[in-house]
Amino acid sequence: MIVASSKWFRRLLLTSIYVLGILGILGSTGGGGYGDLDFSSDYLDFPPPPPPDPSPPPEKQVNSVAVALDSSDDVYIGGKFTVFKNSAANRIARLNNDGSLDTGFITGTGFNGDVLFIAPANDGSGDVYVGGYFTNYNGTAVGGIARLNLDGTLDTFFDTGTGFDIGVRIVAPATDGSGDVYVGSYSTSYNGTAVGSGLVRLNDDGSLDAGFATGSGWGQHDISLATDGSGDIYVRGNSSPHFARLNDDGTIDANFDTGPSGFNGIQSVWAVAAAIDGSGDVYVGGTFSDYNATATKSIVRLNSDGSLDMGFVAGSEFEPTISVITVAIDGSGDIYADTKDFGGIRRLNNDGSTDIDFVTGSGFTSTPRSIALATDGSGDVYMGGDFTHYNGSSVDSLVRLTAGGVLVR
Repeated sequence: MIVASSKWFRRLLLTSIYVLGILGILGSTGGGGYGDLDFSSDYLDFPPPPPPDPSPPPEKQVNSVAVALDSSDDVYIGGKFTVFKNSAANRIARLNNDGSLDTGFITGTGFNGDVLFIAPANDGSGDVYVGGYFTNYNGTAVGGIARLNLDGTLDTFFDTGTGFDIGVRIVAPATDGSGDVYVGSYSTSYNGTAVGSGLVRLNDDGSLDAGFATGSGWGQHDISLATDGSGDIYVRGNSSPHFARLNDDGTIDANFDTGPSGFNGIQSVWAVAAAIDGSGDVYVGGTFSDYNATATKSIVRLNSDGSLDMGFVAGSEFEPTISVITVAIDGSGDIYADTKDFGGIRRLNNDGSTDIDFVTGSGFTSTPRSIALATDGSGDVYMGGDFTHYNGSSVDSLVRLTAGGVLVR
């Protein structure tokens, strides 16, 4: 037993000395000792890390979808993207009604910054207004807004000079036949002229309409033109009551009474859409939870006098935030609105209940940013955003759905 133990001890001792010697060799380049081991590639022959991907995946986000008003049912898209179906498309493209790229709409190098909003001109020209955070279009300086001709060239008659100093959030062509356009932004100057951060009206040649003055804070995020022929516009505001109807000179319409407190919250209105049923009513969405101390969901319908339409009651899925509302054009009085649950989108009946015939299944992987109605009588609807799937099917930020919620493409 003693002999065996001695042999075992000697083996342990020799092994320990060997290991310590190896550690001493490895640690010698770091100043000696095994507390400073050097695991550099001089001693450890690990393969080098792979180089960074020189071609990261392109942005695909679609911020705005707008159907052309030339009876083609073509659709404009704008956003962060720089490629569409392997073809260069710098943040704007026109698509044929089969989803292919309209190669007759030639944008060259396109916009150098994000497109946030597209609005077709309503003068029959086929032109389109574009707003966003850009300073250049196809080599020409533009400040946040541009008007493009039907072929994609810049409309130089619409001369904005240096444009907006920060960028443009929303554009809405006037409906009074003037060719003017309303622009909402966070900018404080336009073409060198100080403007209150919010809403301005531009003449058809791009000059500032000095007769339209709203002060600061109105219409920065969303605008909707009244459909009663008055020329009035609905706008969001930064402070209570957070919402107003403006006359065509920019003053507040006193006949549209939002009450003593209006919507609760801070900057709580995010979506505005005038009803198209001749009632003069308007849909409002946002982060609010009451209107004039009456509890509501995050989407309501207001009567033409500003009072709450008690016949429109949305479900619990429409909270806490609504940021997109689009009114159906099929005569139903229904509306489309985004939700944070239930697949990101719902169609509501004109009483606020969910339209159970619009079936989205698992819906989108993220909430749509823009909704536009097809004009070919199909009842289909276009939706854009940064989603990657719809009801389990792989999609790339843009879809066309049937009136029943079925994916067309």
